[in-house]
Amino acid sequence: MPILFDARWLGIHGIGRFAAEVSSRCGFVPLDIPGKPLSLLDPLRIRRALSGHRVEHYFSPGYNPPLGKPCSFSFTIHDLMLLDLPQLRSAAKTGYFEWIVKPGIKNAAVVFTVSEYSRQRIIDWSDAPPDKVVCVGNGVDSHYSPQGTPWAHPRPYVLYVGNQRAHKNVEALIDSFAASTARKDFDLLLSGTFSDAVAEKIQLNRLEQQVHGLGMVPEESLPSLYRGAHALVMPSKYEGFGLPLVEAMACGAPVFASDRTAIPEVCGEAALYFDPENLESMVGALDRLNDEALLSQLKSAGLERAREFRWDDVAQRVKLAIQTRR
Repeated sequence: MPILFDARWLGIHGIGRFAAEVSSRCGFVPLDIPGKPLSLLDPLRIRRALSGHRVEHYFSPGYNPPLGKPCSFSFTIHDLMLLDLPQLRSAAKTGYFEWIVKPGIKNAAVVFTVSEYSRQRIIDWSDAPPDKVVCVGNGVDSHYSPQGTPWAHPRPYVLYVGNQRAHKNVEALIDSFAASTARKDFDLLLSGTFSDAVAEKIQLNRLEQQVHGLGMVPEESLPSLYRGAHALVMPSKYEGFGLPLVEAMACGAPVFASDRTAIPEVCGEAALYFDPENLESMVGALDRLNDEALLSQLKSAGLERAREFRWDDVAQRVKLAIQTRR
């Protein structure tokens, strides 16, 4: 009998990348489920979709378990950001986690997550048995490497990759960049489209000529963008993992990062850390962008650290957990 999975999560970034890499390596078979995941009706849709199959196991790469226990199943909670951050929390989201995710944990054979930080938060929040929640990590593709053409830009640049939601702390990055010695020597490149708040910060700090928005960067262009960067800066206040950290390290970009949540777990000794809620700490980190000895050390440590994150290993952990716990 096959192991079926929810293919609606497939994509090129974040959960979609996790879904694609794990399902392809494990040989999971897509299950046809109508609608979008994460609705209150979705657990019932999954149960109905499963009822037409003889199933060895059902795996979801995202936050959506089936209703009840129609078969042996597992699902993935990447983080509890929607509960932990007041600006993202809502009655509907809290209800989803309490009425769907928490019972799903109880009924699941195993629950996956991507960092030990998230694993401990899930256990603390749900009172799940510790051995039920398994950290499998994330990986990085082989085309993220120092070999290849770097991104072309007229001046040396510092890079931020991610969205511009409030917890990503991009506004504080703009303020700290404006106050640092780095603004003399570097541009700051931001992926995505400027939020209104970020655009206002750029204007207030008179950085229109130095801070550049890249729009939506195609996945195939990201390695080049990392290779050309003097450093990647990750100022986020909350990450369940943070794939850009590993991608940047794999391409040889030094990493300057927040010291919060899962970020130190992912980077280990291969990053220069700062307090994302302390402007002086952030400015002090950016002031070291011309410290060539530091950058060389971070580049070397990052390349070594990135080798620990392989999709083959992630898929093997998922497969083994399902085989031993279904």
